[in-house]
Amino acid sequence: MTKKINIIIIVVLAILLVMEVILVKNNSFIPIDNYIYNNISKFINPFNTAIFKFFSFFGSEIFIIGLCISILILVKEKSRGIGFIFILSMSLLLNQGLKLVIGRDRPNINQIVNETSYSFPSGHTMIATTIVGVLIYNIWHNSKNKLSKKVFLSTILIVFALMIMLSRIYLGVHYFSDILGGITTALLLLAIVHYYYAFKYKVPYFIKTKENRG
Repeated sequence: MTKKINIIIIVVLAILLVMEVILVKNNSFIPIDNYIYNNISKFINPFNTAIFKFFSFFGSEIFIIGLCISILILVKEKSRGIGFIFILSMSLLLNQGLKLVIGRDRPNINQIVNETSYSFPSGHTMIATTIVGVLIYNIWHNSKNKLSKKVFLSTILIVFALMIMLSRIYLGVHYFSDILGGITTALLLLAIVHYYYAFKYKVPYFIKTKENRG
């Protein structure tokens, strides 16, 4: 990715996020939010609820804390581990900040799980997008991975992230537009981080180059 393309991506994502916030504040998303939830709610049953609670766990605070501790203990290259935790922390802080500023209430429906914070953007979605985005970046920048392996692993990660996002709508704690906002915000954060490290310091984040190996 060139510096110009990186900047264009940042600008486009920023514009999309602003537009989404405006539409949310004007309640313009309500028709599509209701339509999507009404169709998903048709599949609510104990078996599906158990499945979606399982996927929802992977965006929870408990999982994130456990993941960060595991990274610090298990990852040998501490700089990469700390970098990963830094981006996760930025994602969480940005999410909480936007929620306080926008102040959108949770869906007024029968929530399967209890959530008390604001709704937009979805924190689970931002975490899932951030983690999957970083992992896919590393997968595609690892010269040892064959194309078929890159595509396979990326597909698995994307499907897993989508299940986490879908679980939040199914469980009744987020609108579709919250999910959309979470994806846009997380991608914007990743694009800014990539620009900051790849072009300001000339080092792609989390990837060791010849220059910084020795």
